Amino acid sequence: MDNRFSRTATLYTIIFLGMLVFAVVAFFYGLNLGTQRVEKKYAHLNEVNVDKTDYQYQQQELASFYLTVYSPYREFQLEWSEALYNISNRKVSNVSSLYKELEGQASKKAIEAASFNLQTAGQLGEAQQNYIRSLNQFEKVAATLQKKSSSITYEEIIELLNANDAYQAAVSQALTGQSIYFETMNLWAKSIDPNIPANFDKNVSQKTSTWSEYPLVIKNEIIANYLAEKKTFVDFLPHDLTSSIDQFITSGQAKAMNLTTIDEIMSLLINTAAVRPGDYNLNKNKLYSQEFLPQIPFFYPNVE
Repeated sequence: MDNRFSRTATLYTIIFLGMLVFAVVAFFYGLNLGTQRVEKKYAHLNEVNVDKTDYQYQQQELASFYLTVYSPYREFQLEWSEALYNISNRKVSNVSSLYKELEGQASKKAIEAASFNLQTAGQLGEAQQNYIRSLNQFEKVAATLQKKSSSITYEEIIELLNANDAYQAAVSQALTGQSIYFETMNLWAKSIDPNIPANFDKNVSQKTSTWSEYPLVIKNEIIANYLAEKKTFVDFLPHDLTSSIDQFITSGQAKAMNLTTIDEIMSLLINTAAVRPGDYNLNKNKLYSQEFLPQIPFFYPNVE
């Protein structure tokens, strides 16, 4: 009896260990296969290393980046923001289902952003990789939120996002990509217009008098760089904030309030939620009719 029991126990132990080994092997095989698929999907983005020094940007490259990388990312960003807005206003009955949809959208937009190889286009290749990585991180964050209770609150989501490394990486990479993109616009403009200064003060603590002398492409680069440094993830675009600052100065409000530096004005505008998506469109004809800009849709809203 004991021998029979011993043989049965041994058999079950062997079967259990065999299943455990099989499960471990299957896990690592799946992990390796998934890694290979991801690497294959984005392999074309790592094929060429181009010297970015003194690269001459073409307007077509800037437009292609907008259409194939920036626009898909922007669409996802607005969907992400709308989801948070609807949750905060109790317009979502099943939060998990919503984030399952966002997870799929992040994956889809990452594939779109990788569909056109910009790795030979100077720093635009680096910006492209940042946006793709950001979307990949957002996919991970959405997957995490998807697993939470369907009734998770807005406050709980914000708390989770603030403590989530993948979310912080997604924000940082997106803002870095944006900063690089706006820098390339300035580099493009300088290569064509000799009146655009090669050197300028990038510090937002500069005086309004200095700021007002700069063309729009320089102002936008300063703002995009500031947003990246401060990890300020917002719906409005860098040129929306630029135009709000310029409107605040030209209207005399800055002088009336004795605000003499750009960071003082920015702090006031951002902290009072005075900057909104589309502010550039409202001020474009009044403030920037003579500006030298690349033919990118978000600079020409009536054409977009």
